[in-house]
Amino acid sequence: MGYNISETTGASGGGSAGLDTWTLNVTLNGTGVTTVSGDFDEIPLGGGGATEASNGYSVGAPSTSDFGTITSFNAADGTFTFTIDRAAVFDSGSDQTVTFTVTGDDGGASDTDTVILNLLICVARGTLIETASGPVPVEDLRRGDMVRTADGRAQPVRWIGSRRVSAFELARDPALHPVRITAGALGAGRPARDLLVSPQHRVLIEDWRAELMFGEGAVLVPAKALVDGTSVRIEAGLNKVEYFHVLFDAHEIMLTEGLPTESFHPGQYALREMDRAARDEVLRLFPDLADGQGVPPTACMALRPWEGRLLRGALADRADGVALDLRMAS
Repeated sequence: MGYNISETTGASGGGSAGLDTWTLNVTLNGTGVTTVSGDFDEIPLGGGGATEASNGYSVGAPSTSDFGTITSFNAADGTFTFTIDRAAVFDSGSDQTVTFTVTGDDGGASDTDTVILNLLICVARGTLIETASGPVPVEDLRRGDMVRTADGRAQPVRWIGSRRVSAFELARDPALHPVRITAGALGAGRPARDLLVSPQHRVLIEDWRAELMFGEGAVLVPAKALVDGTSVRIEAGLNKVEYFHVLFDAHEIMLTEGLPTESFHPGQYALREMDRAARDEVLRLFPDLADGQGVPPTACMALRPWEGRLLRGALADRADGVALDLRMAS
């Protein structure tokens, strides 16, 4: 056979084409994405332009019908549309993958590619924050909104900002890749759905081992220190991510997807990492931060990454085999 079929458009989402696969990561939260469309063509192995397979194309049944369906397929030109059942993906509480095959036939010879659609429900954008009036996507929070903290108080948002990280930045600097904390990874309902946070974002852990090792019953641990490669892992498959910063009068513990995590802490390093417009906005609201003297203390003891890894190891190695015990601070 002198040709290979391949998806040739990228489906407007930066899809990645292998020899016999085409993969697209589809971020659902906050984007309104409902369909994925593509176009398969015949590509000569020896080089040359794309053409149509002379005997047309056929499509296989999706690996599951639970999260969407192929709503159109053109056997003559290899174009397809897959319609996502967003509600079903969200209700599942975790990311989902749907696969199906496309086969091109040319004079009795055929080639088959597998389409892999990774339906991602939770990136930093779209994360639900518990407020006085119920859960709200972080991108919908506004200054003055009352956010419920882990100790039951309601605190007004003073500032909210975001930073978009492009595919180029993610490829250039792996340290920018988010950490995915899968649903229930840190205890029942902790988090309630998969949660993506920046590697430095800190998670509240309350356990007697923290008190034994660090003299504090509740500590904040950077997400990257909790990575175990399975239930908490580096998410390297995204082509972009948007991180949000929620700032209060004091450093607070919010409930993000039911998991107690920190609000933005405007230390000097964090301020340096912000773009100038965002930094200037924060400094207008909190002028004392300009000289580093007005930085609020953290809500509780904050561990360094290596200390967090020590604690994670102690929790994972305990002899009774019970799942990691995280409780909301009271």
